[in-house]
Amino acid sequence: MTASEVTVLRGDVPVTVDDARVLIRRLAEHAGGRRTGAETTDGGTGGDDRPRTWAVIAELASPPGQDENRRVVEHDLVGRLAVRLAVDKTLCVGDSRSVRALHQGAIMEGSWGDEARLVESVDDAARLVDADPDWRPAAGDIVLLASATADLDSVIAAWSERCGWRVVDARPEDTSGAGEGEP
Repeated sequence: MTASEVTVLRGDVPVTVDDARVLIRRLAEHAGGRRTGAETTDGGTGGDDRPRTWAVIAELASPPGQDENRRVVEHDLVGRLAVRLAVDKTLCVGDSRSVRALHQGAIMEGSWGDEARLVESVDDAARLVDADPDWRPAAGDIVLLASATADLDSVIAAWSERCGWRVVDARPEDTSGAGEGEP
C-alpha cells in the first residue's frame, strides 16, 4: 500500500448483523497488523501516524420474521462491539430506530467525545468530511462499510475525491482469521 491509499473492507450487500460482527473483527485484526508494523518503525509507540479504523454502518439486514425490538437490540450490540474492539470512528448512517440504537450502543459502551456519530442519510455522510476535519479519513486508514441496502460506496467515492486518496479493497487473505460468534 502506498501513502495515498485507504483500505476499504466491504460486506456483501445485504450485510446482516452477524456479517457486521465478523467484519468489525476483521477490521480490528487488519488494523492490528498495520499498527504492529507502525510500532516497529517509530520506536514502539505507534505515535500519531498509526492508521485509524472507521466503521461506516447503515441499517443491517435481519433474519426474516425478526421483530423490530430484536433488530434494535442486535444493532445496539454491533455498536458496542465496535467500541470493544477499539474502532476509532463509528459512523451510523440512517434515521431508523435500529440505526439510532447502533449509535446509542457505541455511546453506552464508552465511545467518548466524537468517536461515534449519527447522520440521517448517505448524502450527509458523504458531506461529513467537508464539515468536520476530525471525520476525514487519512491515507493509510482502514474503513469498513456495512449495510443492508444503503449505497455506502458513494460515501467512499466522495471522501476519496475530497481527501485525495485512492481506495484499495482489502483482499480476503488480508482479513482472514476473524473470530466468529458473539463478543
